[in-house]
Amino acid sequence: MTTASLEPGRIAHVRQRRYLIEKVVQPPSPGDATLVGLSCLDDDAQGDSLSVLWEHELDAEVLQDDGWSNVAEKGFDDPEVFTAYLRTLSWNCVTATDPRLFQSPFRAGIRIDAYQLEPLRKALKLPRVNLFIADDVGLGKTIEAGLIARELLLRRRIDRIVVACPPAMLDQWQDEMETRFGLRFRILDRAYLNRMRRERGFSVNPWTTHSYFLVSHRLLIDEAYASGLRDWLGEFAPQSLLILDEAHHVAPASSSRYAIDSKITRAIRDLSPRFEHRLFLSATPHNGHSNSFSALLEILDPQRFCRGVQVLKSHLNEVLIRRLKSDIREIAGGFPRRNVVPVVIDGLPLDAPELVLPKLLNHYRLTREQRLKTETKFRQAAGSLVIGGLQKRMLSSIEAFAKTLAVHRMSVEKALENAIPPPKISKPDHEYLKPLTIGEEFDEELMDPESDPHEGGSLSEPGFDDRMVQATTASTDASREGKQTALKRELDLIDQMIHVAELARHNADERVRTIIQWIEDHMCPDLSTAAHPQWNDRRLLIFTEYEDTRRWLQRHLEGAIRHSDQAHRRIAVFTGNTHRDQREEIKAAFNKEPGDHPLRILIATDAAREGINLQRHCHDLFHFDLPWNPSRLDQRNGRIDRKLQPAAEVFCRYFIFRQRAEDRVLAVLMNKITRIREELGSASKVLEDRLAEKITREGIRHGDVDQLERDIRDLSADAKQQTIEDELEDETRRQADLQSELDTLRKRLEYSRSHIDLTDDKLHQALSVSLKLAGASGIKEMVGSDDRISCYSFPAEDLADHPDWTATLDTLRARKRRGETFGEWRRRAPIREITFADPGALGENAVQLHLEHRVVKRLLGRFTAQGLVHHILSKACLTVASDAIPRVVLLGRLALYGPGAARLHEEIVPITARWIDTDIRQGPLVPYGQSAEQTTLNSLQRALGEVGWDRIPDQVEQHLKDSVNADIESLLPHLERRAEDLAEKAKRRLSKRAGEEKHSMVKLLESQRKRIAEAVREYDEFLLDILTDGERHQREADHRAWKRRLREITQELDDEPRRIDEIYTVHATRVDPVGLVYLWPRTG
Repeated sequence: MTTASLEPGRIAHVRQRRYLIEKVVQPPSPGDATLVGLSCLDDDAQGDSLSVLWEHELDAEVLQDDGWSNVAEKGFDDPEVFTAYLRTLSWNCVTATDPRLFQSPFRAGIRIDAYQLEPLRKALKLPRVNLFIADDVGLGKTIEAGLIARELLLRRRIDRIVVACPPAMLDQWQDEMETRFGLRFRILDRAYLNRMRRERGFSVNPWTTHSYFLVSHRLLIDEAYASGLRDWLGEFAPQSLLILDEAHHVAPASSSRYAIDSKITRAIRDLSPRFEHRLFLSATPHNGHSNSFSALLEILDPQRFCRGVQVLKSHLNEVLIRRLKSDIREIAGGFPRRNVVPVVIDGLPLDAPELVLPKLLNHYRLTREQRLKTETKFRQAAGSLVIGGLQKRMLSSIEAFAKTLAVHRMSVEKALENAIPPPKISKPDHEYLKPLTIGEEFDEELMDPESDPHEGGSLSEPGFDDRMVQATTASTDASREGKQTALKRELDLIDQMIHVAELARHNADERVRTIIQWIEDHMCPDLSTAAHPQWNDRRLLIFTEYEDTRRWLQRHLEGAIRHSDQAHRRIAVFTGNTHRDQREEIKAAFNKEPGDHPLRILIATDAAREGINLQRHCHDLFHFDLPWNPSRLDQRNGRIDRKLQPAAEVFCRYFIFRQRAEDRVLAVLMNKITRIREELGSASKVLEDRLAEKITREGIRHGDVDQLERDIRDLSADAKQQTIEDELEDETRRQADLQSELDTLRKRLEYSRSHIDLTDDKLHQALSVSLKLAGASGIKEMVGSDDRISCYSFPAEDLADHPDWTATLDTLRARKRRGETFGEWRRRAPIREITFADPGALGENAVQLHLEHRVVKRLLGRFTAQGLVHHILSKACLTVASDAIPRVVLLGRLALYGPGAARLHEEIVPITARWIDTDIRQGPLVPYGQSAEQTTLNSLQRALGEVGWDRIPDQVEQHLKDSVNADIESLLPHLERRAEDLAEKAKRRLSKRAGEEKHSMVKLLESQRKRIAEAVREYDEFLLDILTDGERHQREADHRAWKRRLREITQELDDEPRRIDEIYTVHATRVDPVGLVYLWPRTG
């Protein structure tokens, strides 16, 4: 076997496939073999790498024949089959020469909205895709990230993806990526790690077992998981993508004057540079600290940003996408109007426990503060935290308050009995007291790296508050006699509160009665009077912060509806203890058509505030209690106020006790927050945090209520908010700019749509042809399907005898339930109807088929599989056209391949001519000019799009078949010249794009070097004296990072232009035969 023609850039045939030769290593000594590195060119394995010892391969050869001689060897293909084949090839063509062209939106199971294409537009302009998607809550950031990921995969720019998100959102991401984009992610958690060890041995690195992973933030700070990820990525992993959801968790802690790196900051800062591409997602990207924001941006794109160095708007504009829901609703529609409605409760008797307990607790606060006056600030803060925790529980429910108050009493009593100096705070307790020392909120995503969020452990659940109360009370000093007397007075007050709470804790309060009446008025008429009341289709979501309140509320609601129809199936709960599979079942049930499932009321704790979409059939929400963190409130509302909400308005209701001092403050707070969000959207986080800070630290003192009300009303933007407006808000597209942006995106969308030429009818036809080739019947439209959307039946029964189809067909069933066997699941969940558009109101009753759905890929893969293309398909077609002139079209596919056989450019190249009988032909066929060619191509499209094809006489068919070789010989030189011209144009466009990106990168690096050098010169060590130890260490670390970055920039100025050149360098150009088509006149 000769190796003389073995050189990079040539095309080889190895193991029944075509490969691009990437690398040739000559034998080290006589008798040894040649090592050849290959990348696959075939459509059904494109980009797959292979290394072979050339002389030992049985069928290895460098290809010389281009395949044109095989065209029509087996006669003419059925026009239906050839049409499906040609369209499939066309749909799979991609190009890097034209950043205006979008392909992923047309390969996804989504409703395409123009505004969601802006991140994709920006991504296609970047050599290294580093983007911060900071759209408002509910605009669909997951879909926007999925579009970018799918586009990069199509262009062979990535081959592995890691998505890091909060634990509660893992299932949501997994479901969205598979159903919308056909991407099958594995959730890497303890269960997956253990399963891989059982299957592949204890030493296996689980990260090497798949290409697409989902992982929770908390596991990235655990070396058991992070070390394997580092090993998998190495120092730098080309063609890798990191998607970081809720990226604000990674920003350095912002409570102090100079933001300090947290564990997750350090973890992501170490991992992020190992990925070639990075997408950060957050509705609240800026926390008001410039150095915190710049540090987060540096993790995203270290070549544009550097921690502690001012962020330039021009650089930020290149990587940040931020739009407000209110603006898009006004301009493009598609979103409901949010109504935040207070439900005022008034007229309670003065001895009502809801009014008595707040007064007793305030008295207890004053008594406790008097005792703590001489204590350290830390112990005073611990005491305030106890009161704040008790107050929040009391405002949630007397039941929750009573349980935590009992824990607190036991701790105080224990301190009094021991009468010894308080012990040193233990490490576990210190985690619960951390807000007292650094002023930050508890990050419940990161507290315990090994805890499973589906097995409890959420900080909004009861265990956290009890442990916090125990930790803070443990600091109580009862070692002196005066302190003991004070503690006894406090115990007396605690006992008074316990007495009142115990009498009332099991009773329904006015909020419960209000909700029950609302249910009767709007959901279940005659609930209180009929013997067996029926439910209508309305659904209700109720949020509470505490599990104790949730259980108490559920008990009363179940009692109120116990006589109604299917009462035991009307209420479901969603908490931190809800298992992952149960979460998905609850979500599916709540989103089902009301006529298909009896569930009407979902009671949820804040464990459900992220990660589940509940908008399909619900537009009513009650906040049973108000979280003091405004972001949580917005996240709750975002469960129903989001994209694909069919209702024109959503209603988010909350309770206010007019006679309670605390509620006066909360009412003012809610009004202020609502106004801020309307004006600033999610970027109002700093103002919201300042509002919440007024009450979070120490709770609400009754004596301070008037002042708190005034402070909240008068609160306006300060330096922190101004920082956001300077660094971020100019990027917010206000309505005029957004209108222009949407107009541009709509034009790009239509340009891409016409280029790809994918319609529901064409996809339907191609799938039906493939099914017929597999021995099944085609896809048939359902009689009486929804007027707004066409539904079809899939012939699954025709494929039932093919075991290899079983797993693929399972993707058309409803989700498998926890504990079900596959047999039980398949008997319970039949194959659902299919549709080619967004199912909309059909919800879970129909499956949207798109180009990346597993069923579609399986069927269309037949037209790109080498068995069909090289051994069954003739690549010649004879069809009838409504034209009096016989015409011929020769089709080739031009492909330019980059490193790793990445497809830099592909297009179908046609040559058209009037066909002349060989018996009277005076010379070779002459290609048409531009006008006649376009007429012929239009005729070809119409002919291939016809439902039925006329029969052509056998003698005509034979005559044309005899003419094939002569016709190809006439037209092929013209096709090759045109392909050569097109290839040169494509190379020039690629070279131009590489030059622009190199220039931009060099300019970017030089600008960064200048700004960092200036920051180094202005660094003032004397300013460190006014910082705390933690802030000083962080500032010094940043200073060292600046100097290190200056050294790196020098090297990158040499490396980055070369890397960009390599991305756009064409390693091979190929023109493959697509086919020959004769358009025979219907008449004449």
